[in-house]
Amino acid sequence: MKRKISGVSILTPSYNDKKKVYRLLDSLKKSDYQNFEAIVIVGGTEDTLIEGPKKYPWVKWIDSSGPSDVGQTGRYNLGFAYANPHNHIMMIDSDVVVEKNMISQLVSKLESEKNIGVVTPMILYLNDKKWINQAGANVNLWNGKVWIGWGPKDQYLTPKKVQNSGTVMLFKRDLVDKIGCFEDWYMCYFDPDYCVRAEKAGFETWYEPSAVCYHDQSKDQGVWGPRVLSRAWLLGRNRTIFMRKHGKSMIVYCLFLIPLLGYYFFQAWKYKIIPKWGELVSGTVVGFFYPINKDIFVPIPKLLLSSGRVAKK
Repeated sequence: MKRKISGVSILTPSYNDKKKVYRLLDSLKKSDYQNFEAIVIVGGTEDTLIEGPKKYPWVKWIDSSGPSDVGQTGRYNLGFAYANPHNHIMMIDSDVVVEKNMISQLVSKLESEKNIGVVTPMILYLNDKKWINQAGANVNLWNGKVWIGWGPKDQYLTPKKVQNSGTVMLFKRDLVDKIGCFEDWYMCYFDPDYCVRAEKAGFETWYEPSAVCYHDQSKDQGVWGPRVLSRAWLLGRNRTIFMRKHGKSMIVYCLFLIPLLGYYFFQAWKYKIIPKWGELVSGTVVGFFYPINKDIFVPIPKLLLSSGRVAKK
């Protein structure tokens, strides 16, 4: 029996960034679409779980603390578990500010066609609102090369089908019921993986420019270049896992790794973080031997009714 949709569950992971989370919540509160629940899944050492519920009692605050950090994907998957099972699901990173009509425009596009399973908005830079931070993305399934919609806003004014996206995406409940939650990869490549799994399940991903939000990231390569390499080990591992899972030819991918690793060596040398290149190589090697799950469906963690906590997979 088809579920009746109640609204949207908005999932936001937080890790020592409460000021950004509060800014996001302030923007969500002004939305012209109010049929939503906001779920913030908190890790780190800040007093967010004490202060947040007092400042924003309408938000569902979830504690993700434990013996070790569960990472971005772990927090998102906790959000899937706590979300209303009759809602569409929205993932939105904490360093985002949304326009008043973003949610309503995304919902309108998502529900306009049965085969649309994922919709992503026009994501502009918070400090340059005429420049696209992301307008959909694509991972070449032959060689692993990544393309991201990036450039002047005026070049991305047309809705279009895309392979994947990140940062902000709205998932149809029918899609979530069919493919579940994210692969638990901590961070890096989990979002394109979800979109490719959606495509394999018969759903499309669309970029919708009438829905707008702003990402608090620097446009300066001198800032975001080192930031990319700050997660070098996960980047190397998860790219290789992604390609083993979805790629068309591991031979072609391996050949492409030679110039790719050369490029990153130059970047690491340029920013004087050569050890990060070693981490990238190490992670890439691990990715070739890491167990992979080729199933489309990834189960959503189940809540233990007696404690409210999430059962281990």
